[in-house]
Amino acid sequence: MTEDAKREIVKSETAAVFLYLLKLEAAGFEPLYFVDNTEKVISGGIEYIPCGFRCVLPQQNDDGTSKPCRIEIDNVDRRIAEVIEETIHAEVILTASVIMAQNPDVIETGPLRFILRNVSVSKEIVSAELYDFYIYDRNLPGLRYTPQDFPGLFA
Repeated sequence: MTEDAKREIVKSETAAVFLYLLKLEAAGFEPLYFVDNTEKVISGGIEYIPCGFRCVLPQQNDDGTSKPCRIEIDNVDRRIAEVIEETIHAEVILTASVIMAQNPDVIETGPLRFILRNVSVSKEIVSAELYDFYIYDRNLPGLRYTPQDFPGLFA
C-alpha cells in the first residue's frame, strides 16, 4: 500500500474512497472489468463497468471444517453468464485489486488471482467459490524433515 492509503486507513474519519476492481477472464473471451461503484472508473487505461459484488467469507463449522470463500456478482452484463456458460469445463480466472478513487492508476492491494469453481448463474446473481490461484505453486508440506535436520525423528 502507498503511504497515502495507509494514512487514510488509520484516520478516524476520511474522505478517501477505496474501490474494488475485478477482472474476469477465460480462454477465448475478452476480459470483463468491473468496479464496485455507481460510475465507470478508468484505471491503468482500462474502463471498469459499475457492478455490485460481494465476497462471502467462509464460516468455520463446529467440526473444524469450513465452506470455501464465495463471490457473488450482480448479473448486470449478459457477457458474464456467456463467459461462465461457454467455459464450463475451462478455468475462469478472477483477479481482484483495490484502488483509491482519488488515484485510480495506483493499485493499493493486489492483484490477487483466484480460480472460480462451482459457479451458479441466476437472473440476478453469478455466484462462485474462490480458490487460491497460487495453490499449485506450493509444496505441501512446506517443510522437509530429513535425518540431517531432524536426527531425533529418525533414531
